[in-house]
Amino acid sequence: MFNYDAIKELVTNALVHNDWCNGYSPKFEMFDNKLVISSNGGIQEGVTQQEFLEGFSNPRNPELMRIFRDLNFVEQLGTGIQRVLKIYPKDIFEFYPNHIRVTIIFELNKFEKESDVIIPSELNEIQSSIIKLVIDNPNITQSQLSVLLGVTVKTISRNFRFLIDNNYIKRVGANKNGYWIIVK
Repeated sequence: MFNYDAIKELVTNALVHNDWCNGYSPKFEMFDNKLVISSNGGIQEGVTQQEFLEGFSNPRNPELMRIFRDLNFVEQLGTGIQRVLKIYPKDIFEFYPNHIRVTIIFELNKFEKESDVIIPSELNEIQSSIIKLVIDNPNITQSQLSVLLGVTVKTISRNFRFLIDNNYIKRVGANKNGYWIIVK
């Protein structure tokens, strides 16, 4: 739905650069189609919008920033926004005198269309179940399938081989970090 590293940077920025003196914490709102992060205090004094977007940093809470750095939540001052902007456009940011709002529109699930898959009647119960579970979790392992379906890994492996050989499913990428897709 979104880039994890970019969201981590945005959440960290909202916490570290929030103006905690006014008693308000950052606001994190999750909607059906977007995530909205609002931080209080606006851009730090002495930093323009352009400088902010180019990664210039003037921490509002230097001690909190030091703690985050000691815990390895931040890498280096001023690099977070640059990493976010490699993933998302500048227009995700809205600047107000006393707030900064970031809106991340969720990406469409690349497996969403496969939820309409009709399971072929020629497949046995285990093969049908494998297809359904692969639709739900394209990264599922044969060991996980074995546990979920209550059969041996050997049974899962034999049925997987049938599904692959008959072009029902296909592996994309390496075994370690790839995923399954439904072909038929």
